[in-house]
Amino acid sequence: MTTRSTFEPNAPTPGAAASWRERLWPRGGSGSGENLRLLALIILAYIVIVTFQSPDFLSLASLFDLIRTGSALTIVALGVLVVMVTGGIDVSFLANAILSAWIATALSNALGIDSLAFALTVAIGIGTFVGLVNGLIIYLFSLPTLITTLAMQGVLQGVLMVFLGARPITAGFMPSSLRDFGTSVLFEIPAGPGFTGLSVFAIPLVIVIALTWYLLNRTPIGRASYALGSNPLGAVRSGVEVLKINLVVYGYAGALAGLTGLMMVSEIRLVNPVSLVGNELIVLAAVVIGGAKLTGGTGSVGGVVLGMALITLLSNTLVTLGLSASWNRFFIGAAMVAIAAISHYRAKQRNLKLLNFQDV
Repeated sequence: MTTRSTFEPNAPTPGAAASWRERLWPRGGSGSGENLRLLALIILAYIVIVTFQSPDFLSLASLFDLIRTGSALTIVALGVLVVMVTGGIDVSFLANAILSAWIATALSNALGIDSLAFALTVAIGIGTFVGLVNGLIIYLFSLPTLITTLAMQGVLQGVLMVFLGARPITAGFMPSSLRDFGTSVLFEIPAGPGFTGLSVFAIPLVIVIALTWYLLNRTPIGRASYALGSNPLGAVRSGVEVLKINLVVYGYAGALAGLTGLMMVSEIRLVNPVSLVGNELIVLAAVVIGGAKLTGGTGSVGGVVLGMALITLLSNTLVTLGLSASWNRFFIGAAMVAIAAISHYRAKQRNLKLLNFQDV
């Protein structure tokens, strides 16, 4: 006898009657929305401080620059969010990103194909394959997700450096379509003596934000992912197919890693095998600051966007405040601790109120 899943395609979506604001912001607890509102206020306060120090900062040129520099990491952070919602964690995403980008670039050169569509297809395809392998290994061997993806990170670096003999691919040897992808703009506006434009990176960013929101909030996979992260045993007893969830979420995260890799190398015009690995903390910090928990069951697209916005602001404006860029990770770590402490305190206060109410 087969067990029927409670997460059917026709089942009503939790919070279906909620406004679009409530659906964009978090699920998994009323305190999460409060944390995100606090995060938004912190960002606004920081912008005010930077603007007082440098009045030119409050401009469309600054906004366009933040979108260009933050788009790629925001995209991969959304993939990490989908994994963390299930209670897992993936730290192989940047190794996956650079491997996918390097193979896509090298294959384009080898075949003489100067096409952005071809490079994107190869990079996303390789990233998806690596993600599927991650999800399958975790399911078959019941291994901790951190250990599995950390091992995968080492494997991918080994494949790139040893088996493929990867050397940096400089701008002169990159397909022109990739170089153009990193510098193209949708439109330009006057800015001082010159012009500034909105990067084409805004297109994949908006598409991925919408797709991730839809996946988590409007599909049975998304509802089952939140259930699996909140109560794994209860979700399995309800008929959630863990293998299916793993393949979808890790495959999706891998696809976004491949896209991110190609965006980043096209922006800096250099495919360096060691250029991305080591920045995992920045991405994980954005997801955690945005309200996701390592234990799973919570997290939102809006939270990730705000978390990465804060980190991108810090990265781009510390020099404006007279601080060295070396302070960047200090403030990121401090923000993680502060948000986690506030979240824990508010959750504790809600629990105490609930217990007092029950006692009454």
